[in-house]
Amino acid sequence: MADKPSSDSPEKASGSDKDPPLVTSAEPGAPIDPDAIDPELVNLKVPPQRRHPLVAVAVLLVSLLLLYKLRADISYALLPEQPVALGVADGALGGKLAGQGDKFVRVFGLPDHRNSVAYDPKGGRGRVQVFRVAGTATKLLVARKVSLSADVANEFSGRLRPIADVWFADALRSYFGQTQALRAMDLDRLKAVPAGKLPLPLSILDRSGQPLSVSKEQELLIDVLFDDDVRVLLSKEKFPSEPDARYEVERLGLPHGPGIETRDGFGYVLRLPPKGPARQKILAQIDSLGIWLWHRIETYRVPSELISLVADGVEIPGPESLQQPVRYRSPTVAPAANPVAGSPAAAGSVSPTAPTAAATPDAGTAQAAQPAAVDSKLLQAIREPTTLLSWNEVQAVQVSEPLRIPSDAFVLFDGETPKQLQWAPPVAALLALFVLLNIYYLIRLRSRPGESS
Repeated sequence: MADKPSSDSPEKASGSDKDPPLVTSAEPGAPIDPDAIDPELVNLKVPPQRRHPLVAVAVLLVSLLLLYKLRADISYALLPEQPVALGVADGALGGKLAGQGDKFVRVFGLPDHRNSVAYDPKGGRGRVQVFRVAGTATKLLVARKVSLSADVANEFSGRLRPIADVWFADALRSYFGQTQALRAMDLDRLKAVPAGKLPLPLSILDRSGQPLSVSKEQELLIDVLFDDDVRVLLSKEKFPSEPDARYEVERLGLPHGPGIETRDGFGYVLRLPPKGPARQKILAQIDSLGIWLWHRIETYRVPSELISLVADGVEIPGPESLQQPVRYRSPTVAPAANPVAGSPAAAGSVSPTAPTAAATPDAGTAQAAQPAAVDSKLLQAIREPTTLLSWNEVQAVQVSEPLRIPSDAFVLFDGETPKQLQWAPPVAALLALFVLLNIYYLIRLRSRPGESS
């Protein structure tokens, strides 16, 4: 019977002759077979595969998600360079915008810069201004880069996107919801409303042809032009005190109102002579003296329930009942005796420069009238029970209301052409390649279950 070799023997272990011998414990200095295998290496675990299948699945999902996000950019980049002309922005634009999402379009319209909002994108890009186009019921907004050489042609050409696809849509709705915008009524339609108290709620059209509703809780802002008056401002640099400014105003020889001090100077209301050469001459004289002047346009804020319509204009409560701008009467005009409320004389609709019967002082009253001669050019404030704003004076009747962006609105990114998104198709092709490679890798792992375990 053959002896079993001990573990310390350098002889080969039993087994296949083709298997390399294992390195066993031997005497110190004993030779080692060059083909021997260290048993510690045999006992090592098999290393895991180079990439886990979940990594391939994650890359696959991310690539598909990016392709989904880029679908609009890809389709826009493949559009022709010639924009689709939508014409002038008006009430019928809403029908033209339907089905035009993510298209290259051109439109003409009046921008509402007064109620615009600006933001600074990250990455050092320039400031962008977002404003609505008037006459579209806030269904069309334009995002344009702010520049000193902004186009004043009111032509917008760029990418049209639905408001739901714009990343700052929620912030835009929040901002415009807190913004009060003015909408002017169609004056011709307002004149056609039956005389009497303003019927509330009032359904009417604004100047752009859009429906407008006025409720009892709203105020009307009535802009009135005083054609015979101008406002002037005398700078404090030339006239440091009010007496100096008043002296310069009195030198013009025109009836004037009391002086009002502002941060920049002293302001006065001047009554001009009748239209003609005399008025043009005095305006040129004021301008030559370096005095700032402009038309006198006042805004009356009146609750809608206090407004009455008459044939001659809009009737509102007088200054004793409602705070309003001052209306002046020339000092040479005497008020009519016992004016009837609601009549043109009582409402102050008669031009202050119109000739009326003035009391002629006799010798007995000349001395009593002497003190009044000092302020012979000072305009007198009119205080009557009612104020009549003539249709000839009314420039606009406006309503202030918050801006609401409808769900079917669009944002036009001015200047964004399909050529600027030519990077989208190559990126999409690269992502598609990642998808195919990872699908192929997963298929190989499924076909060889030994590698995937």
